[in-house]
Amino acid sequence: MLLAAVLSCGACSTAPLGDDDLTTGSITPRAASLREPRGSAPRGIAAGDWQQAKLALDQALASGERDISVPWENAQTGVRGTATPIGTARAGGCRDFMIAVVDGKTTDRWVQGEACRAEGGTVLNQVRVLGSA
Repeated sequence: MLLAAVLSCGACSTAPLGDDDLTTGSITPRAASLREPRGSAPRGIAAGDWQQAKLALDQALASGERDISVPWENAQTGVRGTATPIGTARAGGCRDFMIAVVDGKTTDRWVQGEACRAEGGTVLNQVRVLGSA
């Protein structure tokens, strides 16, 4: 008898709980906004790929970690890589960086530059493609 009661209740824990769109009103939903560093794409890097790389770089810089590489990928093009701050921040809040760019069609490339913290966000300077990785 006890076994029959246990077996009949086995489905109780898998029953649906109802509406998945439950809103409690305690937190107002807002769209997430990522601050994209300012700086044009270097020659040979598509604007959409550069946008994803810059967001990864900003995340790496914001982490405050000394040895960090943040992966990035543009889901639309399949291009991917890593964004890595180099060394420590200098006076004025500037720090060198390297970004790897892998597209599977051409030789892997490295982009090098300087990221400087400014009042309105991060500004990228002296950005150039170094060539093969």
